Amino acid sequence: MKAIQFSETGGPEVLHVVDLPDPTPGPGEVLVKAAALGVGKPDVLLRTGVYKWMPDLPAVIGNEMSGYVAAVGHGVSDFAIGQPVLVFGTGGGRHAELTSAPADIVTALPGGIDLDEAVCIPNYAIAWCLLCEVAPGRDDRTVYVNGASGGVGSAVVDLARDLGMTVIAGAGSADKCAFAAGLGAHHTIDYSSQSVPDRVLELTGGRGADLVLDQLIGPDFTDTIPMLAPLGTIVSFNALAGLPERETFAAMRANLGRSPGIRCFSWHAFDSAPEERARILGLVIDRFASGSLRPAIHARLPLTDARQAHEALDGRDLRGKIVLKP
Repeated sequence: MKAIQFSETGGPEVLHVVDLPDPTPGPGEVLVKAAALGVGKPDVLLRTGVYKWMPDLPAVIGNEMSGYVAAVGHGVSDFAIGQPVLVFGTGGGRHAELTSAPADIVTALPGGIDLDEAVCIPNYAIAWCLLCEVAPGRDDRTVYVNGASGGVGSAVVDLARDLGMTVIAGAGSADKCAFAAGLGAHHTIDYSSQSVPDRVLELTGGRGADLVLDQLIGPDFTDTIPMLAPLGTIVSFNALAGLPERETFAAMRANLGRSPGIRCFSWHAFDSAPEERARILGLVIDRFASGSLRPAIHARLPLTDARQAHEALDGRDLRGKIVLKP
């Protein structure tokens, strides 16, 4: 089988198309023939060696795939040959024509779900957690999300729209803002030319956003605390622009009248709670099956163009999810 392997960490050039023996499922495993492979930021973290859950090298990269059950190992009775499934786990191993995965990271899919769109489900699972699990609250909340044109950001915009929330989308260009508006964002902020805190307060009549979803953070992060509504929460789910320069708790105390909250989130919070992971994936899959979501796919590329996919990720000029096709 063909797979995308890396033996050292670095830029997209460390990725190589290799021929490997077809895997066979061990006890408790499911062998899946790939239909589509999702490429996202965790793959960049793997490739560059900064992921906290790094596999031993050489390793096959990739955390997300959809496909069909090809075989099952001893002790597996919940899956049938030919059944459509999603494989979503961390630590790589999925960007190949075939993968053998533990049954607890394999999720059955309804027959009507498009398998290219299905590799967006992990992004929507993160979006669901950010909107509904990490800082639960009213469905009529005002939400601000930055990086709104990327895989997770676009999923947040789409899901928040579907949940009835007011969405303010931040992105780094007018074109990206237009893309987010097309997904259903009520307002957009081009943070290459506009002050996010000032615009959020202006758009909300001075009240602020109930929920701020921040994947950038950066040295000026504390400047965003005053744009929270009373009892509002900032959730960090990445720190692509680095960490704050100023002391964060002091900035929170300086805005005590808003009682601000700050929380960090990772899907790994559910590593020891597979039943919660399954519950969340089930809720998202139900919405996919209902047709109420509109996942955005930036590009479909052959598996052998994995380097090109990573170059696009590094360039941060995405409009949704990149999908590789075996």
